Amino acid sequence: MLLALSVAVVAGYVEVYVEDGPDLDGLHIYTWDGREWTPVHVTYVPEYINTYITAAGQWAQMPYYDMSRYILQIPREALTHSPPDTPPGLEKWTLEVQNGTRKAVVELAVGKTPITKENLTLTTWYALGDQPPKTPHRGKFINPPRSPPKNNEAAGEVGTTSHAVSPGTTIYPIGSLYFQPVKVSGWFNTYVPVDTPVGDNMMCGLLEMHWVGFEVQNFTVGVKVSGTINYGTLTLEFYNLDTCTLITTYSTPLPSSGRWTNIDVQPPQNSQIGIRIHASGYAPSDATIDVYIAARYMKTVNNLAQVATTKATTDFPSSVSSRNRDRIALLFGPYVAYDGLAATAAGTTYSYIYVPPHSARLRWTGQHCPPLMVYYYINGIAYTQRSIAPATPSPANGYCRYDVSSTVLQLWARGYAISKTQSKGGEITISAAYDVRRSPDVTISFNDNLEIVYHRWIEPFHSNYIDSSTGKPLGEWGYELLRGTYQVLGLTNLNMTSEIRISNSQIALSLAHNQLDPTRHICGAEWAVTVPVFGPSLYYGGRWVEEPLWARLGRGLLDVVGWLATLSRSSVFSIVVNVVYNIFETASGSASVDSSNGLYIVRWIKGWAEPPQPTVVVLLNPASSPPSRHAEWRYFREGHSAFPWACIIASPRDVNTNIYLPTDGTRQWSFAKIWTWRGQTSIVTDVLTIHAR
Repeated sequence: MLLALSVAVVAGYVEVYVEDGPDLDGLHIYTWDGREWTPVHVTYVPEYINTYITAAGQWAQMPYYDMSRYILQIPREALTHSPPDTPPGLEKWTLEVQNGTRKAVVELAVGKTPITKENLTLTTWYALGDQPPKTPHRGKFINPPRSPPKNNEAAGEVGTTSHAVSPGTTIYPIGSLYFQPVKVSGWFNTYVPVDTPVGDNMMCGLLEMHWVGFEVQNFTVGVKVSGTINYGTLTLEFYNLDTCTLITTYSTPLPSSGRWTNIDVQPPQNSQIGIRIHASGYAPSDATIDVYIAARYMKTVNNLAQVATTKATTDFPSSVSSRNRDRIALLFGPYVAYDGLAATAAGTTYSYIYVPPHSARLRWTGQHCPPLMVYYYINGIAYTQRSIAPATPSPANGYCRYDVSSTVLQLWARGYAISKTQSKGGEITISAAYDVRRSPDVTISFNDNLEIVYHRWIEPFHSNYIDSSTGKPLGEWGYELLRGTYQVLGLTNLNMTSEIRISNSQIALSLAHNQLDPTRHICGAEWAVTVPVFGPSLYYGGRWVEEPLWARLGRGLLDVVGWLATLSRSSVFSIVVNVVYNIFETASGSASVDSSNGLYIVRWIKGWAEPPQPTVVVLLNPASSPPSRHAEWRYFREGHSAFPWACIIASPRDVNTNIYLPTDGTRQWSFAKIWTWRGQTSIVTDVLTIHAR
């Protein structure tokens, strides 16, 4: 029987705070409001920790989530009305709600299949909250069928999943769909515009169609609303692009800002799928709607050229100090969350995160040194924890010392997808938090850099597409695919990303960075690869780098002067001419290729007359018949401006990742309209056929 409960109501809802609750991932939750089953929305409650952001060298309060602490938004009528029988396909859960000495029991209907009402799907939306719980109502599940979220107990290992993908493996890649924000006011009825790099947003005669691809399994949809919207509805329209027919629609009430939900549809696996997003409702004043979608696929790796490797690292300072804080954390990142992360059916991924060994030193006045608890978070979500014994049982010279061994973590598909529903493209962060018990003097010291490596699916077609002329899964592609990436975060706000894109006819090496101070900037770079290349062309952004006219004229004049100097045999004058000649020659940027023992060194040097360049691209021609379809990216290193006329190339940064080149094809180019993973390529798939399984 339900007991009456005096409640504080917010917009017709009771906020109930649950601690150590069961795992709600992927569930739809409903309660009876006296008339119908109504969705219960979930907001995860953070713990704020003083965090040292290593790449910025600054402290900040950052939120962290263990996913077992959340607020349930329950209609107030649910506290006073007994529900009918639980709807088919859902389980009955019981929640005890307490406010002081008063209690009530609320029955919930829970499951993975959402309830529909006419043409609406009643969705449970989730959010990462930014405030501690303020409600007086506390909830506790009675005999929940699920246990609380468990931290990964395999710290120091990567569990059952290797970080490397092998041929024949079935993987579940995750990638973003990209849409532009839509501004609305008054009554509105509009499609959310596709964010396409090529400006083409029409397929099957319909505008704002986003190409999704083949073998799609499900979607995680995030919505962010800036402003107020009433009577809002969000509708996802799924199309078969091979037949230009509507497969199904999924309409749900438009949520408040910053929420996500999982959507399961059953599109045909061997057809190209497209999606349009429609929004309607009323905005009393100007409002903006952002929609972020992470799509999950199922792919079979037939050839390693279908996958690529992403690597990232952070240069760590020698030590970080803190005083009089209960808990502190060190955050590594944010790193680019490249699309196509290769996951497993169980939600692990083909990745590893190497957290290097380090030490902690705490000033301690007690007789015995306590154990040190270390907590690891990925994208702010709890991953695992460790208890570290002190190096000595008692303080030495007033300090307790702890040696924290290295550990290996893995990216989780869940946190990766959630990140992609919070902002365009998402991000990856790694944090280590320490219970330091308000010690007046704490020092954390690292001897190495953190490193992330993960595999990505890059081939845009069906995983069983076969070029009938070769019998192999890859055709001849006319646009570069993203074969390798390497990101470095440094101690002076350095954010530097290098990428390698490869097609059958071209290789592009790129560098993007934020070091643009005229007195201290990146002025050069060097890539070492085993791909045979020649004929470099240099671009800044999309602009070809051409020698300035004044430099060409100056060099021409000095050619004549140098010839006269040779005739007059004036050695001093000739040396001066050569020095000036070099000044004119190095005014604009240059790119070059050197090779030795199968290693090709591609170098870019900025011209002294050029301003710092945030994006650099070197285009190269590959050998017509490379000796191997396998290559390596050995190292990368950047150059820093020591003086206006000098560029000092730093020590090599080991990359050591594999690059698998596409197989030769005799067909015409196979373009890919893959806005899904934008920045990789642009498609027509009619030249290939799907091979029978």
